[in-house]
Amino acid sequence: RLMEAEEELTGAMRRVRGQLPAERDNFSINQQQAFKEQLDPVKTGIAVAGLFITGLSLFVGAIGIMNITFVSVKERTKEIGTRKALGARRRTILLQFLIEAVSICLIGGAVGLAITYVTCLGISGALPELPVEFSGSLMIVSMAVSILTGVISGFAPALGASRLDPVEALRYE
Repeated sequence: RLMEAEEELTGAMRRVRGQLPAERDNFSINQQQAFKEQLDPVKTGIAVAGLFITGLSLFVGAIGIMNITFVSVKERTKEIGTRKALGARRRTILLQFLIEAVSICLIGGAVGLAITYVTCLGISGALPELPVEFSGSLMIVSMAVSILTGVISGFAPALGASRLDPVEALRYE
């Protein structure tokens, strides 16, 4: 079908330019494939750079969450000791700090999604011909990544909190 359209266009252009049947074409027809071949490496490069930057910022954010959780454990060492002395299980304390870390990550993920949504609206308003989409599946993936980041970054501090000796924790000041 593409070949038929190209032949029809060639015939129309030859008529418009008044070329005789024996003459060579003094024009060329560009196909979209040539542009696609030139743009694909650029698109791939931008995607790789975007993934690298996203991964790096996710890593830095995870370290920040881990530090916040470590500080939270240190500040509440006495509380942990009291809870353990009263019979709290290691699993309960572990879950408490994991839930805190995941909550912080979910709040950060929600703020990031809100900023992205507003940005998409702004781009769509300013450049209506540019196809910008804010999809539900990407929202689910981003929130799942936020939860996973919270679990991974909060696990070490939460595990440390759950392993505290109640006697030592109660003496801590």
